[in-house]
Amino acid sequence: MTRLLSTRFGALAVAALLAVAAVGIVLVYAHNYRSSVDSANGEVSVLVANRAIDQYTPGSQVVDGSMFSTRQVPADAAVDGAVSNPDQLKGLVARSDIYPGEQLTTNQFVKSSTTSPTVKLTPSQRAVGFPVDAASGLVGQVQAGDRVDVVATFDVTPIGANGLPLSGAQPIALTKTIVSDALVLNAPAASSSTDVRSNPVLTLAIDVNDVQRALFAQEKGTIWFALRPPGSAENVKPSVLDVGAVLRGSGAAPGPVLRLTGAGR
Repeated sequence: MTRLLSTRFGALAVAALLAVAAVGIVLVYAHNYRSSVDSANGEVSVLVANRAIDQYTPGSQVVDGSMFSTRQVPADAAVDGAVSNPDQLKGLVARSDIYPGEQLTTNQFVKSSTTSPTVKLTPSQRAVGFPVDAASGLVGQVQAGDRVDVVATFDVTPIGANGLPLSGAQPIALTKTIVSDALVLNAPAASSSTDVRSNPVLTLAIDVNDVQRALFAQEKGTIWFALRPPGSAENVKPSVLDVGAVLRGSGAAPGPVLRLTGAGR
């Protein structure tokens, strides 16, 4: 090598090799620089709220309810932590209110540490509390996340064609399942000698179409709750039962009883 460098030809050859290497380094740098510039000036996908998202709204509800739209924005216009994939919102809740037009970011969502039932409600549900006792409310047996049916019994006085109670008529007890497959949001724990619980409440997620009948039954009837098995299960038939149907083992009260009480109208 020393002998090669000592000649004019050898020195020129080494110089040429160094020049080629320098050109290669310059080209690589230029390519990387151009790529970074193109990336900075390019567009990226971000999720943007298309409606107001309230505090504590679950990320899964944001996704399932299509509360966002996907937009392409310049890379330098994407805010820090911009969410580009809806899957990033799973298992999270909104930290605060989010307004239409805002980019969704990882900083706006946190893992849920709240015990508020609202984070488990869908837009078509409402949380309804039912005062219960140990037996009717399955206290100590049912827990949050279980599903139950709501069964109500009423003492109904027979009525005439005008809708008024018949003179001298005696009330007839009628029972019907008024809500099926309701999600338990909160359940009272079993009491002990050192933990005396007064007025225990079972809180359920009730479909908006069932809210008023559930509240009416709570006010005017007697309610019991039936615990459902996990997973898919058959629903109880929505028939109206009277004492005769129970004793006969039939599936519903007879037509005359239903008409007299208004249940068949």
